[in-house]
Amino acid sequence: MNAYSIFLTIHSWTRWAVLITAVLAIVSAFRGWSGGVVWDATKARFASWFVNATSIQLVIGLVLYGALSPITLKAFSDFGAAMKDSTSRFWAVEHMSMMLIAVALVHIGSGRIRKGADDKAKHRAAAIFFTIAFVLIMASIPWSGINVRPLFRGF
Repeated sequence: MNAYSIFLTIHSWTRWAVLITAVLAIVSAFRGWSGGVVWDATKARFASWFVNATSIQLVIGLVLYGALSPITLKAFSDFGAAMKDSTSRFWAVEHMSMMLIAVALVHIGSGRIRKGADDKAKHRAAAIFFTIAFVLIMASIPWSGINVRPLFRGF
């Protein structure tokens, strides 16, 4: 097994950590925002897990994107041609751009949580920023169509 296969498998499995922690953080945030609940250690832990999972996923993705993926390396060799091919464009531009924006939103949300004046503000920040990031992540994962990937990649 080569480095590309190893990193791609890890990236595939880490996706599930991102999605699970996102759901935990978002559900917790909306419950707290609507119910006037205290921002406690559990909610902070869920937010932290989501931030950490997306950060790890980003690092693995950047290694794939810039050094290991034959798809992106080929796209970089002739970017004009890559932009005319929907699969190459998805991997070289669309997937990475949307995921970078999503990770930025997760980190902005995390900062807003830390600076939140009260519990409601912390819940609101988590709910808004994490939900928008989650929507972008879901839209950027190749679930179906020409860019489909296995849901569970094996070693």
